Amino acid sequence: MRAKLLILTIISAILLSLPFLVNNFGIISLFALIPLFAAEYIATKEKLKHFWLNYTLCFLLWNIATTYWIYYATLEGVIAAVIINTFQMSILFRIFRWFRVRFNNFIAYIGFAAIWVCWEHYYATWQISWPWLTLGNSFASTVKAIQWYEITGVLGGSVWIIIINSLIFKILLNKIQNKRIHKYVISFCVLFFIPITYSYIRYYSYKNIEKGQIAKEVVVLQPNIDPYNVKFLEAQDEQNDKLLSLAKEAITDSTFLIVAPETFFNPSPTAGRITENYPDDNKTFRLFKSFAKENGVNFIYGAVTNDRIFSKKAPGPTSIKIAPDLWQHIYNSAIFLNTSGKHLIYHKSKLVLMAETTPILWNKQVLKTLNIDLGGEIGNYTKQLFRTNFKTLDDITIGTAVCYESVFSDFYREYINNGANMMTIITNDGWWRNTHGHRQHLNYASIRAIETRRSIARSANTGISAIINQRGDIVLQSQWWKSCYIKGKLTLNNKITPFVKYGDIIGISCIYSSIILLLGALLTYLFGRKRI
Repeated sequence: MRAKLLILTIISAILLSLPFLVNNFGIISLFALIPLFAAEYIATKEKLKHFWLNYTLCFLLWNIATTYWIYYATLEGVIAAVIINTFQMSILFRIFRWFRVRFNNFIAYIGFAAIWVCWEHYYATWQISWPWLTLGNSFASTVKAIQWYEITGVLGGSVWIIIINSLIFKILLNKIQNKRIHKYVISFCVLFFIPITYSYIRYYSYKNIEKGQIAKEVVVLQPNIDPYNVKFLEAQDEQNDKLLSLAKEAITDSTFLIVAPETFFNPSPTAGRITENYPDDNKTFRLFKSFAKENGVNFIYGAVTNDRIFSKKAPGPTSIKIAPDLWQHIYNSAIFLNTSGKHLIYHKSKLVLMAETTPILWNKQVLKTLNIDLGGEIGNYTKQLFRTNFKTLDDITIGTAVCYESVFSDFYREYINNGANMMTIITNDGWWRNTHGHRQHLNYASIRAIETRRSIARSANTGISAIINQRGDIVLQSQWWKSCYIKGKLTLNNKITPFVKYGDIIGISCIYSSIILLLGALLTYLFGRKRI
C-alpha cells in the first residue's frame, strides 16, 4: 500500500512539472492532481499514518524539477526557495485534508481551490514572495486555451485547474464505486468546454479588432554580455559601443522605439553610477541622449542609478549614508529618452528577494550567505511604490516592467490602468544559464499580454528577446546567447480588459470563500457536529 501511494505521489509531481518544462503541455495540468487526490483518498480510507510525507514529497519534487535553475546563481537560494514553497503548499494540502473530514461531497475540493488561490493572491504581495509556480502559469505556453485570462487573470486558471482535476477524480471514483456520476459529468463539460470554446473563438477573432489600431516599429537589442564574467567587470565604453552598433544597424526612418536590457549601464571599474540629481554628468547618459536626439527615436534602457538627499536622519530604511547629512538611494531603473533627448526614470518596484532586497525583519548578517550577487548593492535597493509610465512626444504611453515585475499579474495591470497602450519588459536572464528558467520567464510575458491586451517588446541581455502580440503569441524571438537585434511592430491599444479594470476578483473572492469555509470547519470541530 505504501509503495502504491509513493508511486501516485511521484506521478503527480511529474505531471505538475511537465507544463513548466515543455511548451504546449498545459493540458496536462488538468489531471496532474488526480494521482495525489487518489493517494489521499486511499490514505484516509485505510487510516494510514504519516501521509504528510507523501504530499510534502510531491510538492518538493515539483519545486525542484521546475526551479532547480536558481542553483546556477546560488545553492543556498534554491534550497531556501524550494523549502519555503514546499512548506506552504504542504500546509494548504493539510487544510484540504481537514476539510475532507468536516465537509460532505465536493465542498472540500472547492475549499482546496479557494485556499490555494487565496494563498497565491497573497503570495504575490508578501515580503517573501515567489509566485513563480502559480498554477495558472501551467498554460503560459498554451495561449490559445487561455484567452479568457483577460477576464479573470492568471488566478482564474489556478481555480480552473484545481476544480477540473477534482471533477475528473470524482467521476473516476464514483464510476469505480458504481455511484451516480451525471452531475459531475455535466459540471465538467460546462466548466471545461465553455472557457476553452470562448478562448479559441476569441483567439481567432481577435485579429479583427487589431485592424483599426496603430502599429509602431520597435527595435529590441540583445547585446549578450556575460553577466558573470564580463557585464560588471568590462569597461562600460566597450559595452556601449556594442549596444549602439546593434542599434545603428537596426534602425530605419520608421523606427519608433529602441529597447535595451535591464541594468545595461551598471557601475564598472571605469564608470560611476548615473546620479539622478545631475544625470548629464554621466558619460553613458550623455551618449545615449545624443543618440536618441540625432536619430529621432525613443530609447529605453536599464541602469543602476542613485540619487542624493540632504538630511540629518536616514530618509528611509534603505538609505545609505555617504557623508555627514548626505544620503543616497540605489535603484534598478528603466531610463526613457524621447526624441528630443528629454528623460524620465522608473524604479523597479518588485525587487528580487536576497539579490536586490532583504526582508526588513530578517537579520542581514545572519542571512548574508543567502544573498545572490547579481551586480550592484546586494539586498539594498530602494523600490518605487507606484507604477509610472513613459510618454512620447506624440502622446503614446509606454509601460516598462523590469525583469521580475513581469511575473506579478495584479501588479502588472497597474501600468495599463495608468495609461500604457503598449508595454516593454527589460530583463537579464543569463544568471540561470541555458535552463528552463529564462524560457519560463519569457512564457509568462505571454500571459501578461493576454490579461492586459497590450503588445510587448521584451529585451533580454542574455535570455530570449521577443515581440509578443496582444493574443500572447511570440511573433519574433531571438536565439539564446546570441548578440543580435529583432525588429517588429507593436500594435497600440487603449481598451481596458475586465481583468485590468476590476483586478484580481478571483483571488479576492477566494479570500472570502476561504474564511467562510474555515469558520464552518472550525464550528463543526468545536461543537462536534456531523459533516456539512
